[in-house]
Amino acid sequence: AALSLRVVPLKELVFASLKKKLVVDGSEDDIVQLGKALNIAHETPEAILETLSASLCAIDENGNAIVESETLVKGVSVKGVDSDSGEVYVPPKKETQAADDNGKDHDYNEKDFDVNTDADEYGKLREEIHTHGFSPGASASEELKPADVTALEVWKKQMQGNVVAGFQTAVRAGPICEEPVRGVLVVLEGLEVAVKQSTGDQFKESKPLTGPARLMESHLRLTLHSSLAGLGSLYSVLSKRRGKVLDDSMVEGTDLLMISASLPHAESFGLTSDMFRQSSGEVTAPELIFSHFERFDQDPFWIPTTLEEREDFGEIMNNGDVSTGLDDTALTYIRKVRERKGLMVDSARTVIAAEKQRTLKR
Repeated sequence: AALSLRVVPLKELVFASLKKKLVVDGSEDDIVQLGKALNIAHETPEAILETLSASLCAIDENGNAIVESETLVKGVSVKGVDSDSGEVYVPPKKETQAADDNGKDHDYNEKDFDVNTDADEYGKLREEIHTHGFSPGASASEELKPADVTALEVWKKQMQGNVVAGFQTAVRAGPICEEPVRGVLVVLEGLEVAVKQSTGDQFKESKPLTGPARLMESHLRLTLHSSLAGLGSLYSVLSKRRGKVLDDSMVEGTDLLMISASLPHAESFGLTSDMFRQSSGEVTAPELIFSHFERFDQDPFWIPTTLEEREDFGEIMNNGDVSTGLDDTALTYIRKVRERKGLMVDSARTVIAAEKQRTLKR
C-alpha cells in the first residue's frame, strides 16, 4: 500500500481554533490561507474551520494535528491496484530516472510492475487529488469500482488507526533529539492498495499489510585459522552460538584451515575464550568485523500450547503481560535490551508459584 499525504505548518492561532472548534480572534487570515493551500472549496474562515474540524483524526497538546481529506473519506482518492505481487507503483527518483535515460543500471526493477498500467493508476490518483483537493466537487463520481471499494475497506479497518497511532508516536519524539514536534499539520490525501481478484467482481488484498513481530540483529564476519584437530570443537562452538560457516579452505604450505563464518553480534561475547578452552588452543584468535543485518526469524511471543511443545520447550510461564516458554532466544534479547535502556521488563526472575518448595544452589 502507498499513502499520499502532505505536511504543512500549523500556526498557533489556527491550532487554537481547531482545539476549540471556534474561530479565535486574529486567526481569520491564517485559516483562509490554510484553506487555499489545501484547496478547500470555501472562502469564509468559519466554513473552512468546520470542514477541518469534521476531518480531524487526532490533535495533541503541542500544536500538531492530523486530518483526513473528504476525498479520502468518500473513496474518491482511493485506488485498488490489481497486483499479484502485492506491490504498488512507486515513481523512480530523479537520479534513478536520469540513470535510466542514460542507459545505466539502477536499483529500480521494472519487472516487479506492469509499468504502464500501474503508472496510469498512480497518475489517476494524483489527478483526483489535484482536481478535487480537500473536498470532492460535484464532478466526482459517487460510484466506486469493486477494487476501490476493497481498498477503502482495508483503509478503514486496518490502516487508519495505525496511521493515527504512528503520527502520535512520531510527533511525541522528534527525529533529531527526540523532543516533541510542534506546529505540524498532516493531511492524508490519497491511498493505493494492492488487491487481487478472488471471485467474480470481488477483490481482496494481495497480501497481509501487517506481519508478525521479528527482530533485526547485526551479524559479524569471523575469520580465523584452525588445525584439523580443532575443527570439530570449533564447529561445535559456532553451532551453539548460531554461527554459520561460509567458507573453509586449506592454507597453502601448512596444515591449517582458514575459516570464514557469520555470527550474530549478541552471541560473540566470550567467543575467544570459549573457543580456546574447547579446542585446547588449536585455533587462532578470531578477527571480527561487522557484516550485515539479518532478520531473526523467531517469534518472541510464541506460546507452547500442545503437550509435545510443552515437553520440548517448557511449561507456559506467565511473566508480567507476556506468556512464553522457557527457551526463547528472541525474548531473551528483548529483555536484555529493555533492561539496559531502563525500560519496563517482565523479568524472568518473577516468582511463578511462590507456594511451591524450591531448592536453590548455593
